[in-house]
Amino acid sequence: VPAGRDAGMKRVAALLALLLPCAPAAAADEAGTRGFFAALAGDWQGQGETLGMPSVQQARWEPALDAAFFRFVFDNRMTAADGKASRFRAEAFYRVGPDGTISGTWLDSRGMTLPLTGSMDDSGALVILWGSETTERGRSTYRLLEDALEITDEVVGEDGNWRVFGQTRLVREPG
Repeated sequence: VPAGRDAGMKRVAALLALLLPCAPAAAADEAGTRGFFAALAGDWQGQGETLGMPSVQQARWEPALDAAFFRFVFDNRMTAADGKASRFRAEAFYRVGPDGTISGTWLDSRGMTLPLTGSMDDSGALVILWGSETTERGRSTYRLLEDALEITDEVVGEDGNWRVFGQTRLVREPG
């Protein structure tokens, strides 16, 4: 084997030695993210605050389309200080990639369709970024606790800063 070719093969072998341990990590990321969605499966209900109003919320997480996606169905009933009630509904579909990252689509009762991206953060929470440069932009953080699911919703203001507009605590419905 010529000396130059031998050195090149050694570089390739060294690169493979560095990359091969990453393959199980990518699979573990997908398994971890899919595991989080699996742990969410079922019906949830609870209370929170949305846009400064008390709210009663229901959610359902389930595998969809032969488990190629996870479906989120959401219903939020808010009551303003003057007693006027309003309702917000949404559905989203999330797809977990091989590296554990998430893509998807959000549809809601305002007529909005928003792209979704996300991943698990270092604390084990699911963080979903939604919207684009041509729509509103925000993020929702889903933190699964022993006895509840906490959701924090934020939007990017005109000043570029994140502002919390929703806090929710849901508990799993028996059944």
